[in-house]
Amino acid sequence: MKNCSLKQIAEILQHGKTILLFPHMQIDGDALGSSVALCRVFRKQGKQAYILIEEQIPGNLAFLDEEYCISDQEMFDEIDICLAVDCSDLARVGKRKDTFFNGKSTISIDHHLTNISFADYNYNDGSAAATGEIVFCLFKEMKSEIDTLTAEALYAAIVTDTGNFQYSNTTKETHLITANLYDHGIDHNKVIVSIYQNIRREKVKIISKVLSTMDFFCNGKGNIAYVSQDMLQETGALIHETEGIVEQLRNINGVEISIFLKEEADTIKVGMRAKTIANVAEIAQYFGGGGHKKAAGCTIKGTLENVKTQIIAVAEDHLKTLER
Repeated sequence: MKNCSLKQIAEILQHGKTILLFPHMQIDGDALGSSVALCRVFRKQGKQAYILIEEQIPGNLAFLDEEYCISDQEMFDEIDICLAVDCSDLARVGKRKDTFFNGKSTISIDHHLTNISFADYNYNDGSAAATGEIVFCLFKEMKSEIDTLTAEALYAAIVTDTGNFQYSNTTKETHLITANLYDHGIDHNKVIVSIYQNIRREKVKIISKVLSTMDFFCNGKGNIAYVSQDMLQETGALIHETEGIVEQLRNINGVEISIFLKEEADTIKVGMRAKTIANVAEIAQYFGGGGHKKAAGCTIKGTLENVKTQIIAVAEDHLKTLER
């Protein structure tokens, strides 16, 4: 699997006529925003481009999709390029994996430090706050015009993956790219209202229930909460409406590591955040996951109670090493 420069990625993309984009499972603002921006530019170049998904787009991100997303994996007889966006490994591609490798060429563009370079051609920049930053630089390399809607998709990608520029991954380059997007006429208020001020009552109910499950450990340096399938059914909330809760847990005074568990069929999705010096990627890697120093995750087989016990034990050990 070859690691390439953005210039090489740009040259490969220029020769593709049909391009299928693969954002990661449990799609977020960076994955969808980056994919939409790419899809718009490819179509303006006369290419046939679509975004292949296998799940419902979260309501607060639906404004980004203007007939770009499809779920029919059999739509194309031949695909020149399959492009994974914001996917650190094949597990994030999910059930679309076979379709991904049906492409004549496969490409991965990502910003996760744990990316395993699974495509034919890979570009990964762990210093980028969001994949949206990389896509912006790719457009510059391709000498592609960025119109207002493309710029707004990239803005959505960057603003969500930086937590409104609060997270430690935010850099000078992040702000410079964002300033450039303003030059392309973005409507900041439209994007922010759509993403953050457009929540359903069911989301408020599930947040309340999740916060009621919160426990502290390691003398308050860590906390953990969970969402069960029963809680979702009782409130009528959707699983994606629990996004952002792990950051709320981290915001509590004295907390260094926050952990949020999501119950699925026979597995538990674990999301973790660190505030200052902890490295939650190390905890995630212990369970076969990965991510960034201050934002990581993994999937563990077992019940909520069992996984909660396991993850607290490893997190406590990690917090104790920081005291030495």
